[in-house]
Amino acid sequence: MHPMRSIAVLGGGGFLGSHFVRGLLQQTNLEVEVVDTCFTKLESAPLPRAARLTRACVTQQGLIERVVEEHETIVSMTAICTPANYNKEPLAVIDASYTDLVPLVQRCSEKKRYLIHLSTCEVYGKAESEALNETSSPLLLGPIPAERWSYACAKQLLERVIWAHMTHHGLEATIIRPFNVIGPQMDYLPGFDGEGTPRVLANFMHALLCGEALPLVDGGAQRRAFLYVDDFTEALLGLLRCPEARGEIINLGNPENDISIAELAAQMIAAYSKHQGPKASTPELVSADSFYGAGYDDVKRRVPDIHKASALLQWRPSTSLEAMLPAIIDDYVSRYAGKARGAAT
Repeated sequence: MHPMRSIAVLGGGGFLGSHFVRGLLQQTNLEVEVVDTCFTKLESAPLPRAARLTRACVTQQGLIERVVEEHETIVSMTAICTPANYNKEPLAVIDASYTDLVPLVQRCSEKKRYLIHLSTCEVYGKAESEALNETSSPLLLGPIPAERWSYACAKQLLERVIWAHMTHHGLEATIIRPFNVIGPQMDYLPGFDGEGTPRVLANFMHALLCGEALPLVDGGAQRRAFLYVDDFTEALLGLLRCPEARGEIINLGNPENDISIAELAAQMIAAYSKHQGPKASTPELVSADSFYGAGYDDVKRRVPDIHKASALLQWRPSTSLEAMLPAIIDDYVSRYAGKARGAAT
């Protein structure tokens, strides 16, 4: 294995990508190229050192070929990962998570590049074992008319393509399955700098900032294990120093932060009131069909087994939900409070 000199991060302008890129620039000496269609999150504060920012889509003619030719390591973080889009524009979701990335896998395999691919915990689908394991847990998706599973299906199929190239064509790759990573610089807020329905934390922040009810889809009984983005970035940076992780599928999550969505709403209301002053926001029960549209489906509980990540990377997430919420809330307030006040007048 040759020493790593340069790295390309596809989708590095997004939420996870921007945090990872900052970590790369601060903690390594690698030459870093970031490819994305928008760099607002990276441009929100000065970078630790210079990086090459390439404003482009992965489907741009010749881009994948050039990037793979120039860099030893490729980190693939591109996707449409907003649940509301899964059953509203499933073809775009499938293309972004599968069709557009097959050429990347093939090229990395041909050129003997190391590929780090960010998949998703969504590939486990409706499996609800005590702790979801990378090699033993089944991947159980819902029926075809439940288009909510278009994202998970596309992500799973690309994992299988990567695995086949590793097994039969010598590709060096690591597949990462993140579990509900949250933190500052997360999703847009509808009506302010985006449209549609973002993920749950952004939905709740939108409600808190506007003094509206926090929507609990089907009562908010679904359970998720939330991982702080700093803990996620630490693990991903550790992966670059761990040759033993090549050829592996690795969960990254925090089983200690396993709570229901209703409990998340309650904690966010309490944290917002403590840091920003009391608000009138309360939870409100809504149906999945009315909130996400027809074709939505869900899973009751999703908690990771992280023994492999702990053993390989010498990593253990340390940030509790209570500890991470103030920084997340402060970030949203700094970006949107003025807009929310303006919308209310």
